[in-house]
Amino acid sequence: MRKNSDDDLRNILGTASIQNQVIDTRICETLESIRQERAETAAREEKSDRQRAVPTWNKQIRNGKYTARKNQAHGKKHTAGQKLAYGLGTVAAVIIVSIGICVANPSLAASIPILGNIFAKVQEVFPFGRIPEDETTRLYDENVRTPQNAREKSNLMIGGDPNIIDEAAGSGTDAFGESMGDEGFIYRDQDNGITITFTEYYASNQAIFFGVCIESEEAFPAFATMGDTDYQLIQAKTEEQYSFRDTIVGGFRNIEGRLEDAHTFAGIMRVDYDSINVDDSKYEAACREAEEKGEELPAVTEETWDQYMNRYEVPEKFAVQIKIESLRGYCREEIDAENGNQYRVRGNWEFPSCKIEKSTADVQTIQIGEVNEQGIGLDMIEISPVELTLHTIEPANRLTFAVALDKNGKKLASGSSNAYELATAGCDISTVTVYICDYDEYMDEIKAYALEDDEKFRNVLEEKALFKTVVDT
Repeated sequence: MRKNSDDDLRNILGTASIQNQVIDTRICETLESIRQERAETAAREEKSDRQRAVPTWNKQIRNGKYTARKNQAHGKKHTAGQKLAYGLGTVAAVIIVSIGICVANPSLAASIPILGNIFAKVQEVFPFGRIPEDETTRLYDENVRTPQNAREKSNLMIGGDPNIIDEAAGSGTDAFGESMGDEGFIYRDQDNGITITFTEYYASNQAIFFGVCIESEEAFPAFATMGDTDYQLIQAKTEEQYSFRDTIVGGFRNIEGRLEDAHTFAGIMRVDYDSINVDDSKYEAACREAEEKGEELPAVTEETWDQYMNRYEVPEKFAVQIKIESLRGYCREEIDAENGNQYRVRGNWEFPSCKIEKSTADVQTIQIGEVNEQGIGLDMIEISPVELTLHTIEPANRLTFAVALDKNGKKLASGSSNAYELATAGCDISTVTVYICDYDEYMDEIKAYALEDDEKFRNVLEEKALFKTVVDT
């Protein structure tokens, strides 16, 4: 019940899911009309007070219908709450009309990007659940535009000097010193009728989460739903250059989310540090040498790991530049005879260097170092507000499978293709119980009990597990 300024109204309306220059202009015009209406109302009321006019009528909205009631004379004034309701109602009408126009004109709707908080938009279906808003870095500013020659410039960055990338990743200017506004780059590129935008990121002690918006001039097919949360999936074939390593990381990245409308897919791309901290260049060289000599390819084991592999330390601050070469998705129905049920599109989407800084809020690594007489145990666990990762120990001749239960005995579900990267959403992980079982026995017998009640599953684990430990986090 306070007087709301224009900035207050902007902050409230800024949470709307549609962000567009046209709508923003309409909101500014509406705010101006509100100011004028308030001034005219105040003038009329002041005049009414002087003239002690006859009773006037005021309309109220009750349950969606208009009813009338008399006000007493002497010009009854609106409260701050009534003024706010009137202002919001007027601006809401502008937005509703805009949405109505978009429904009637799909091409216009496709041109309005959904570039707000993608983390919030897809948290209901994202396997890891909610990303902490307070630790999220926004990458999109609708008031800044990427220079037309950004693509030509970014070609120089892929495979370039990683130190140059790191120096160029400061906020406020691009890699070549051009001013880009207070909020830095727009990480956006368009090719082959597809526009891809990186909208925000969150970096924990285990992974980077990017918000990604993919907009298509042609309507997307109906993608299949997956997992317990019924998320939809688009995979991006990427080339990624990190400032802390010499070679490029390539492969497919999952973008998990959902279609916001026929032309817009919103999702989250998770980059696990384990996928970017290994350098296998020595192994690749050894394989090429073996092929030239007609010999068998070398095997990577625990004993030969150091011989063929290097592991980079992912620093607290680093830079990444991403290039996307193609997209693919799995559809509910067959698209055509050539592609089957796969959606495929090729292109060349390149993005400027982006500076990443790990969040230290509510993250920890707990060293356990417990091993039983069979050589089975738990080395450590990593925890963030999003996930919990298990690092187990097993002998070379034994295959095991680990399960974690929260304080209430609820099983932590995997959030990725790695069964030990567990989603913590909806779980009380103040205490975590870790069971390690024989792999075959778990898959053939124990796993089925996880589909029943938690108590029965926990009892079976107590009976069958080869290793158990309780961790107070």
